[in-house]
Amino acid sequence: MAIIKIKKIKIQNLRNVRHGEIVLTVNFETFFKANVVGLYGQNGSGKTTIVDAFGLLKALISGWITEIKLPSQEKRLIMAGEDTASIEFEFLVENQFGAFSLNYYVELKEDQNRLYTTVERIAYRENEKGKRSKILINVTEEDIQLRKANLSDMNEKTRIQLLVIHQLSKKQYTSFAFHKDLKPILQDRLSELEMQLLHNLAIDFNRDLHVVNNQNIAPLFEERIMPFSIHLEKTRGSIPYNLKGPALLPEDTFNVLCEVIEQSNRVLSAIIPGLTIKINVITKQTMDNGEKGIRFEFLSQRGERELPLRTESEGILKIISVLSVLIAVYNNPNACVVIDELDSGVFEYLLGELLTVIDEDGKGQLIFTSHNLRVLEVLAIKNLWFTTTNEERRYMQLKGIKEVNNARDVYLRAIQLGGQDEEVYKETKIFKIKRAFRKAGVQRD
Repeated sequence: MAIIKIKKIKIQNLRNVRHGEIVLTVNFETFFKANVVGLYGQNGSGKTTIVDAFGLLKALISGWITEIKLPSQEKRLIMAGEDTASIEFEFLVENQFGAFSLNYYVELKEDQNRLYTTVERIAYRENEKGKRSKILINVTEEDIQLRKANLSDMNEKTRIQLLVIHQLSKKQYTSFAFHKDLKPILQDRLSELEMQLLHNLAIDFNRDLHVVNNQNIAPLFEERIMPFSIHLEKTRGSIPYNLKGPALLPEDTFNVLCEVIEQSNRVLSAIIPGLTIKINVITKQTMDNGEKGIRFEFLSQRGERELPLRTESEGILKIISVLSVLIAVYNNPNACVVIDELDSGVFEYLLGELLTVIDEDGKGQLIFTSHNLRVLEVLAIKNLWFTTTNEERRYMQLKGIKEVNNARDVYLRAIQLGGQDEEVYKETKIFKIKRAFRKAGVQRD
């Protein structure tokens, strides 16, 4: 089985991050040990941008499986005043051919509709001293390079095919490097090892990458639509469940949710004593499209008491919605789960316990943003990153941590007194806040 881990993320001109880089403490010797990485900082300082970068990565590498368009222009992902943004990911890969470092770089522009790619580059290097990086794909708006061959080195048929795919990917707002029509050409030109590395990224890593952002979670709080993030042996993805009343789902989808509930109940009662989820099947019926459907509702069960799941707190609903992928991080070394505002609505002590368990005995990678400082007391400083007020160096790690310190104390001291390489908090003044409230409350004719 191949194992793929994120090693480094670099961001340029994405949202409010002019430049930012995060390096994870993972290597080939610690491949089966979890990476639990927390990202902290004041509101609007670039935490969610990391989640957005993973969302872009997911969309780009999905081309071999399904066509997912890049985000619409309404998202405003490119920094104001800039023409392009870029993301770069470095992966560590271990497969049947050996151990490798795999690099994927993409540059993005936007037209009146969506983001599109202008540059993509995939390169790899064997994990041996003295080995150089080798380019697999390098595409710009002017040229296409496969291994060492440029367009001018290829026969007319291949040139035309590549140019057509290039135009298609731009028109479809997808990746060129992972376009399904490019795959047969790559199979003719790349070695078995090189195709395996692309497969590891486009299929293996992609299958186990889960990005839970505010777009996924917002319907839970606003429209009472609960998105179950799913990681089962044969099923990955997300299934929405309407909390407002009995739901109707296709029989196959319902069976997947039943499996998720069975999986989640094994953990749920341990983290929220006495709570389990019960499935109440109301009826079977034919759906409007002719499929067989199941009308049902989820009940929260505590002892003899049963109530609709919607009566639970938002924090419990949030935990239940992501429990399947957290279970995956604990058990699956390939699982990479990225969650924005993991702490939202979750009791801080429980959050600390969950992260401690995953960090100590888990196998996958969990990357999350949070505002709750309790986590700073339970995670090692090497796994904590903080946003700064410097848009040229948006992410950094704290210095000056001793064994007797915890990161929470040092972070609060950095907010109040500074002493770090970069400013971590744009200072607010209590008296200014009071004055602003007072002026805002003055009635004007």
